[in-house]
Amino acid sequence: MAYIREKMKKDKIVSYEFSCFLGRDATGKQIRKSIIWHVPKDLSPSKGRKAAEKAADAWEEEVRREYERDLQSPTRATLKEIASKRTNFGEFVMNVWFPICVDNGEHKVRTIAFYNQTAKSILRNFEGYTLQNMNSLTLQRYFISLKKEKGYSAQYRHHQYRVLKMVFDFAVKQGIISENPMENVDKPKLERKKVDALSEEEAKAFFAALEDAPLDLRCALTLMTTAGLRRGECVGLKWKDYDEENEIISIERNVIYTKRDGITINTPKTEKSTRIIPLMKITAELLSRFRKQKQRENPEVNLEESFIFHSRKDIFFPKNPDAVTRRLKRFMESNNLPDLSPHDLRHSCASLLLESGADIKSVQEILGHANASTTLNFYVKTDMKQMKAATDKFAEEFGLKKASV
Repeated sequence: MAYIREKMKKDKIVSYEFSCFLGRDATGKQIRKSIIWHVPKDLSPSKGRKAAEKAADAWEEEVRREYERDLQSPTRATLKEIASKRTNFGEFVMNVWFPICVDNGEHKVRTIAFYNQTAKSILRNFEGYTLQNMNSLTLQRYFISLKKEKGYSAQYRHHQYRVLKMVFDFAVKQGIISENPMENVDKPKLERKKVDALSEEEAKAFFAALEDAPLDLRCALTLMTTAGLRRGECVGLKWKDYDEENEIISIERNVIYTKRDGITINTPKTEKSTRIIPLMKITAELLSRFRKQKQRENPEVNLEESFIFHSRKDIFFPKNPDAVTRRLKRFMESNNLPDLSPHDLRHSCASLLLESGADIKSVQEILGHANASTTLNFYVKTDMKQMKAATDKFAEEFGLKKASV
């Protein structure tokens, strides 16, 4: 029978504590359960006592029944224990998941900055939540509000989806929650991005305007447009990476800037991004001319270890990638050209190569794409003219010129 103890307040019984002994655990420690039962206000002390005894019997019976079920099913007991926990969502994300899974010495600075920024934007919407009370319905409503009320892009919502799924997957792995609520949340559909790139006519105007640009800017923009370099790869180049005799350049570094870490030098984005690219004659000539200029400015220095596009104060330290973006913006505006970013010049390189008849594999290698599918999805366009040419070729191959009467 459950043990009953009165709880008094101002000489009046206001509640009873029920407790019962269920057994012992593997270590021999007693397993006890207890609960506080409040006396209804309209009952006299004697009736309150009788009601308490009756409630205690019913409570003990239920507790023992639950305990027996748990003994028969350890998994059920584990799930109940997990459900009883209260783990602050924000503290778990920033103090447990982030340092263990992201800022753990295995990721690049930009990757860490991305997850940090995305996680913080998520937490602004879930202040006070626990891991255990975040369910699929709550999260589905959150993603609907991101789209309908706040107007965030599919890309932004997709990033948040990925981070939330990773957080909950980790929590499940650690036994803090029993299942990932994101499994029942609809994944945001990514819209195919429209690639901003120079058209053939715009490219002609762009290269004509470059002839009057300062030599360093002309070299940087020509490299991105004719060799498909990323902005960070371009400012990460050292003179030793340029093989003047064979007119090739090696991509060995990627320079990035974040508010937290400033300018940092990393390996290229992916393993495939470390590559050797053949240069157009004009690009090689511009680099050779720029090298001679730099040697004249620094006669006592061996340029090999210096950066081609260096900071103002130190030729052995790279330029801030953001400075390249700013200069490009000013250049495009002053020459009445489209407002494109450095990455758009990389897109332009791919598009112009393909339009000039280059094969997919070669363009993939030049850009450093890990998969040819990336090159295909982003840059290969099909228009009515191309489709007509394809069907005409089919007809010619099989002699399907005219229907017989």
